[in-house]
This record gives sequence, structure tokens and C-alpha cells, in this order.
Amino acid sequence: MKSPRNLLNRGLLGLFAVAVVPSVVLHSEIRGTIDPATSQFLKQSVKKAEAANAEVLIIELDTPGGLLSSAKEMAQTIGQSKVPVVVYVSPPGASATSAGAILTLASHRAAMAPGTNIGAAHPVEADGKDVPGAMGEKVTNDTAAFAKSLAETRGRSLETAEAMVRKSLSLTAPEALKSKIVESLADNIPDLLRQLDGKEIKLTSGEVKKPQTSNATVQKEQMSLGLRILHFLAHPNVATILMTVAMLCIYVEISNPGVVIPGVVGAIALLLAFTAFQMLPIRTTGFLLIALAMILMIGEAFANTHGVLGAGGVISFILGILWVIDPNETTLRISPQVWVPAAAAMGGGTLAIGYFATRSHRLAVVAREKMGGFSASGLSGYRGQVESISAEGLSGKASFRGEIWDVFSSEPLQIGASVEVAKVDGMKAFVKRVH
Repeated sequence: MKSPRNLLNRGLLGLFAVAVVPSVVLHSEIRGTIDPATSQFLKQSVKKAEAANAEVLIIELDTPGGLLSSAKEMAQTIGQSKVPVVVYVSPPGASATSAGAILTLASHRAAMAPGTNIGAAHPVEADGKDVPGAMGEKVTNDTAAFAKSLAETRGRSLETAEAMVRKSLSLTAPEALKSKIVESLADNIPDLLRQLDGKEIKLTSGEVKKPQTSNATVQKEQMSLGLRILHFLAHPNVATILMTVAMLCIYVEISNPGVVIPGVVGAIALLLAFTAFQMLPIRTTGFLLIALAMILMIGEAFANTHGVLGAGGVISFILGILWVIDPNETTLRISPQVWVPAAAAMGGGTLAIGYFATRSHRLAVVAREKMGGFSASGLSGYRGQVESISAEGLSGKASFRGEIWDVFSSEPLQIGASVEVAKVDGMKAFVKRVH
């Protein structure tokens, strides 16, 4: 027979164990586009949830879509997770469209808040129309098959999943519940945790979990600063703005060497633009057109073709940004509110810089003509005034273009006399009197 003291000790140990190892729920938020940064964030969240032996990982989702490739990576991450991953479309007004719908289908369990919607996962072109021809059919079939396979794995409606891709079906929260796309409706995170408590959740491995979430401690997982920056950059609108700023600033620097600040800003913007485009699915033709635009504008700064190369660069740039994003891989588009002002800025900036460069060139020519100079470099042909003279009168100092030079003459000079440079040898100017 066990003594009361032993029973008391065991009871205290049990209480101590419960106090030391409370149940934990990890809560991460994905807002905005689905991209490589959000994919990396999900991987980090899953690893931390597994390390903390969390009951579940809740992904609070609000997205207009994004990269299909990133959505597939995130689906694989969820499939390999040892912790149940619950996608919760929230808050009211949020949506899980396009790639977000795919991500929701991939989750072990899905929930939506009132006033949210899900669906519209059909691939479209840059103008919002269906991708034409065999390529459009191929992309649609591939995406529909992927959505159906996810729905089948998680026990969701295959027909509805396919309709979200082929027919751009969009569902409200109650409709998604009725169509068996999500398993529950929840007003907030505490309500969701109450509904998840003790429910069976089957992982991809076949293991069945019964998370204890009613009294769990919720730990909020934040995206790191580096990932937040990448998440911000990974959008065609941001990439376009950065590329426009980069090209204009570099053009200003090349047209006016020594200004420095535009060159520094342009170099930074160019690197950030390349980083942004690297994370996006791009068409080679579009990217080559953007590169050609930069070459033509640099050529205009050196060749001074009176705007011919510059105009070609602007046209090439506009076509490039319109064609650079591959619509087969993402629903993200360069907004007309971005590319139209960018095109106007490129065209207007090129014209303005070209005008001021031509004007400066003409003023320099007029100034050289007044001073008698032959070119912008060199001193030959320039006229100046004698400032001082030696005792013998054959050497001294004279001012040319605001510079003081040692001058030598074959005939006597007087202070104040006008002289013209015949030739220059090192720092010595050989002059003749102007009568």
C-alpha cells in the first residue's frame, strides 16, 4: 500500500511537470504577396514550431496571390512538417486568392474569419485576360492538377478546388465551409484554438495529432528585417520603380560627370532592382529589352545623337517592363499606375537631360569662341591677359580661363597686354601678343 506521503510527492511532481512543460502554439502572419521571402519565413516558422514541440503552427493569411513556384515550395514545407500547420484567413476583409488559395488547400487544417474570401486561382496574362493558346491550357491544367492533388491529400472537395483554378471560382467564408474547402469558421485566434482543441489532424506522414490548444501559450513569430526587406522588394511594381530610378540617376551621372550623388543612388537602386527581379519569374526577352534600354541611354550620353538613342532607350524600357514578368508563374502584374508614370519619367527625364546637356555644350562653345579657344581641353588658341612680367620682359604670368600660367614670349610684353597661346609645353605656355 502506498503511503499518503508518496502519493503527495507524485502529485507535486505531476503538477511541477505540467507547469514546466506547458502546451505551446506558434502564430505567424503572412500578409501581402506570396514570394520567396514568405516561403523562407514559413520554413523558419515550421522549424521553430518543431523545436518548441508546438501543438500547432497557425499561419494567419491575407494575400492577393503571388508566385506559384513559391506557393508550391510552401506546400512542400507544410507536407514535410511534423507539426500540424493551420492556415487561418483573417482578419475580416482578408482574402486568400490565387497562390493564397493553393496555400490554404495545402494546410493540414484551414479556417476563415467572417467577411473573408478564397479562390480565383486561374492563371491570367498581364492585362487580366486568359493566357492564350497551348501555353494557357498547359498552365491551367498543371495548376488545376496541383490544386486537386492538395485537396485530395487533405480530404477537401476536388471539384471546388478545380473550379477555383479553371473557373476563377471565389467563395465567401460560409461558402468555403459548405464546399468543404475549409474545416471551420473562427472569429479570432482564441476561438480558433478552442475549436482545434482535441481535434484529430492527420499529417502527411500518416501520423494523427490531437493538439491540446484550449489553454496553450501563443507565441508570435515575426519575420526578420532581412526577410521583410526581401518581401517588400519581391513585387513587380517595386522592381519597376527601382529600375526607373536607377536608369535616370545613372544617365544623369554619365551626362554630368562628377556630380556623384546621382551615381551613388543609381548604383544602389540598380542592385536592389536586380535583387527584386531575381526573385520574380521573368521573361528573358523583357529583361534583355531593359538591358538594351540602359545601353542605348548610356550611348546617348556619350554619342550625343540629339535624342535618337535616348528615344530608342525609352521605347525599349517601356516594352521591357511590360513583357518582363512571366504570367504563367504569377498573378502579380506591373500596375498601369506604376509603368505609365515610369515611362513618362524616363521620357521626360531623357528629354530634359538631353536639352540641358545640349545647352551647356552650346554655352561652352560660345565661351571658347569669346576666349579664342579651340577645344574644351588644352590651352592652345586661348587669349588671356598678362598679370606680371620679368625684368627682361620676355616671361611672366598671365591669366587664361581663370587660371594663372607661366608664359614666355619672343617679343617684350607689358602688364595688361592681351596675349594668345601659340603652344603649351608642360606647364609653360608660349604666347604671342594680340595687337
